[in-house]
Amino acid sequence: MDLLAMRRPRDSSLRLCLGLTSLTAIMLLAGCGGDSRSEPVFKQPSYTYLTPLRINVGQIQVEDHVPPPTGPNDLGPSSPVSPDQALKQMAQDRLVAAGSSGTAVFTIDQASITGQPGGALDGAMAVHLDIVSNGGGHAGYAEAHVSRQFVPGSNSDNDGVKAELYNLTTQMMQDMNVEFEFQLRRTLGDWMLDASGAPVAASVEQQSLTGPGASPASAPANQPSSMMPPASVGAPMQLAPPPGAIPAGQPLPQGPVPGAPASTGPDAVDPTAAPGPIQLSPPPSFLQAPPGASSPVAPSSNAAPAPTNLAPAGYPVPPGYHPGSQGTDGPTSLAPAPSPAYPTPPGYHPTSSTADQPPTGSGY
Repeated sequence: MDLLAMRRPRDSSLRLCLGLTSLTAIMLLAGCGGDSRSEPVFKQPSYTYLTPLRINVGQIQVEDHVPPPTGPNDLGPSSPVSPDQALKQMAQDRLVAAGSSGTAVFTIDQASITGQPGGALDGAMAVHLDIVSNGGGHAGYAEAHVSRQFVPGSNSDNDGVKAELYNLTTQMMQDMNVEFEFQLRRTLGDWMLDASGAPVAASVEQQSLTGPGASPASAPANQPSSMMPPASVGAPMQLAPPPGAIPAGQPLPQGPVPGAPASTGPDAVDPTAAPGPIQLSPPPSFLQAPPGASSPVAPSSNAAPAPTNLAPAGYPVPPGYHPGSQGTDGPTSLAPAPSPAYPTPPGYHPTSSTADQPPTGSGY
């Protein structure tokens, strides 16, 4: 009995120790599981996938003129990839010295990320490129500036400040690659070379429009050339006379002039119809009066005026009536205007009697 009583307390102590050990192990495992989240991996930038910028110089130099951090709000150096480090990588991956002389100096003027109240971030980058000749002279210049701002939102993930700095730097580098290439081609286009070493501007002007590998179309052998020789300034233009033309100084022919030969080309109205003969006007004095015909004589200015017929239109003139036989100042016939009902008697002469004597005649 005494042995059994002594074993029971020992068993209870052993069980208590085993329980405490298990609980401690569980707590340790739980603590380790809470810190199992790994740190985010930030990839180093590379810009070799972009178009290389070939410059007609012998070498490329990169200079970093970014000032040192000025305070706790200058967060550029805290980024997993600092802005100036990303700009150096861009110059190394994209700028190519494709010439034999001269130097292209790539200078980083600004590469900063500044923290603002509320967690906002302001980023800015500025670079420029100088072309320097062998003698030290300045031959060309180009510059580029970009800026971005990051404002944290209510639904933004809690990746930390480093992730925000990395994302802002990546976005600014995307803008800088586009802006720097545009400014370089715009201001230093004469210094740019293509993959074959030819100037970029000249290769664009001579680019074939018929597609790669196609030879330019040649003009047909029977097609007239559209190019005309330049005319001399101030020289009169000599035109060839048409066929059948009369030389200057010769009299015009009196006979009929033969028409010009008909054109064998298409008509302007009907291009397919055969053209008809061309009729020309006769020369002066070609039309003549027929034989025996007398030419009209112009009236004399001293001739007496022609007598005027005083009979109204539509009424018959009496036989023997001569209104102008007494002269232009003679008396006018006093007979009433003839009408179909009262015909003028034959032989009636109003000038043979006075106005007070009644007329005599066989009709009254």
